[in-house]
Amino acid sequence: MSDLENFIEKDSKNKQPIRSKKRKTTPKIIERRKKVLLLEELSKKEIIDLLDPLMARISGFASNMAWTRQKILPQEPNIHPDELAKLLQIPLLEAYVILTQLKSDLV
Repeated sequence: MSDLENFIEKDSKNKQPIRSKKRKTTPKIIERRKKVLLLEELSKKEIIDLLDPLMARISGFASNMAWTRQKILPQEPNIHPDELAKLLQIPLLEAYVILTQLKSDLV
């Protein structure tokens, strides 16, 4: 037997089994008493309110907003989000958020 085989054999004989600690089965969300949000239970308004802060992080959001403010709204002040989404080739939610933010700035 080689020295390596002897070393491995001695090491495996002397080892004791590792005792694992029991983990708690309760998820942290329930421990903290937070309500779990299910997509099916949310209204469209609640979903949009959740996603609204994330829109500013989308690349090109600021330029799409500026383009809409300077070029599109002066020509078509009552444009629908569907039309804006097709015109700028952006997601419908992004178009909706752009229009709501720009219209709230006007008021």
